[in-house]
Amino acid sequence: MTDASLEILPPTRLAIAYVPAHLRPALTLLLQIDMRFGDIVRTAREPMIAQIKMAWWRDAFAAAADLRPKGEPLLQALTAVGGVIPLSALEALVSAWEELLGSDEWNQAVTGTHAQLRAEAIFQTYANWVGSAQDVRPIGRLWAIETLRKAFPQRVAGSISAPLAALPKGRGLRPLSILHMSVRTASGPRLVWHALTGL
Repeated sequence: MTDASLEILPPTRLAIAYVPAHLRPALTLLLQIDMRFGDIVRTAREPMIAQIKMAWWRDAFAAAADLRPKGEPLLQALTAVGGVIPLSALEALVSAWEELLGSDEWNQAVTGTHAQLRAEAIFQTYANWVGSAQDVRPIGRLWAIETLRKAFPQRVAGSISAPLAALPKGRGLRPLSILHMSVRTASGPRLVWHALTGL
């Protein structure tokens, strides 16, 4: 695993820039863990190998901070952010990517479950952090499907989709709406305008 494989791309960096400073490391880490799991699925020659790796991560997350395996930067970062990221979010991310390992065909049902779990883990967790009662899982599912399609274009058919959803209201959730728009063909200038104005 190289550092480049966890590089945060410009649209995502824009979203993170709108996150309150005290939550920035936690959201960045969640996104990087999500990227790591995608890389495990992409590079594993056999599903069983990927399943073993995902089980290792599940156990590492569940362990007390001082008992987690040493030498893994993402686990070190998890310890550094303390208890900000709930175990349920980390377990949902593991389950999301494990879902893809159990099926040769990534159909609507499989990708739908995958997207729901990633939306819960990242989007709804962030909404909880900022004290929002809005249900942001619909835009999270859209984001999850489109990022999956981009990462695995040969596995996600064009017919796979999630229902359209309205953008959340309020600047507190702006990072999530930026993430959502970044995968919905918004141009760079359009994305920046939305970040600035919410429109």
